Amino acid sequence: MASERYIRWQGYTIAQLTFALNLFLGLSLASLAFAFSLVRDKDFLLVGCSKILFQISLISLCLSTLVGCFAVVSRLLDFRFTAKKIRSDESSDVESSSIHKYSYKILGSLTWRLFWLQVLTLAIGLFGLISSVFFGYSSHFW
Repeated sequence: MASERYIRWQGYTIAQLTFALNLFLGLSLASLAFAFSLVRDKDFLLVGCSKILFQISLISLCLSTLVGCFAVVSRLLDFRFTAKKIRSDESSDVESSSIHKYSYKILGSLTWRLFWLQVLTLAIGLFGLISSVFFGYSSHFW
């Protein structure tokens, strides 16, 4: 009974992590596209701190997109090595099983670290982008 509950909740965790990775990757790409559309706008003029904040935002959003892509690839490799480990367990191949176990444990940990790095860089990028839009278009707001 407890094993069934664990397996069910592990499945929920896998599905939610995959959804969250894709969501944050989509948000970072959309934010990056919006930021580049602002660069093309002639009315969007930044000076001083807001210009530096916008540049930090662009760098952070680019980094978030790259980290998100690496996280997705790491996630896929994690699934692949997990499947190979299960297959080698069933065939009683101890040496291959231990290699795949080591690989998927490393990749699982890497995926979670990349996920949190993606969230952090996206938050920094969104903060900088929203602040820059506010300062760049403040004359239109009031």
